[in-house]
Amino acid sequence: MKDRAMVVVAAGSSSRFGSDKLMEEVAGRPLIAHTISRVVDKVDECVLVARNDLIDRLDGLGLGVDIVPGGETRTESEALGLAATGPARLIGIHDGARPAVEPEMIDRLFSAAMESGGAVPGIPPARPLVYRDGLAAVAKAIRVQTPQVFWGPELKAAFRSAAAAGYVGHDTADIVHNFTSLEIVVVPGDTDNVKVTYPEDLELVRDRLD
Repeated sequence: MKDRAMVVVAAGSSSRFGSDKLMEEVAGRPLIAHTISRVVDKVDECVLVARNDLIDRLDGLGLGVDIVPGGETRTESEALGLAATGPARLIGIHDGARPAVEPEMIDRLFSAAMESGGAVPGIPPARPLVYRDGLAAVAKAIRVQTPQVFWGPELKAAFRSAAAAGYVGHDTADIVHNFTSLEIVVVPGDTDNVKVTYPEDLELVRDRLD
């Protein structure tokens, strides 16, 4: 059994970006190449989940990872990536559109997950959050980032259970929370660990990738 595996999920349509953001050139390389380079040396195995129509182009980049087609939803794409990994004590799932993740944070997440069962990076919200009914402030709210790391066998079992129940989660931790008893701890995240969603987000990560 390997110690660490990572699934990088990059199977979305990029509809809000307006073009294939994974292939946008930043600091001389496609965005997805930066993401992979940040995580691949931190794990024993890395699987990239991508849209079918991009697989040939991604293969041509020589990323040094296994590439598999994604599904109709984020949850399905994560499940397909997990199914493509071998046995591992710990498995992380990371957004392909977060190219500026720091390798040191990846290490912290794997270490925390080894102790607790699961770990996610979190940062305070950019502005106050309130409940829709009554407008009371949401106490202790955080913005969750990726990678999210969990005990491998339990993570895979959770996704099998979610599929059987027809459950679609909003992120990996949601699946783990609902289908395992693992404790999930929050590790300090990084405001520079930006998820590229819109074209202007490229400017936010460009300095980190030079």
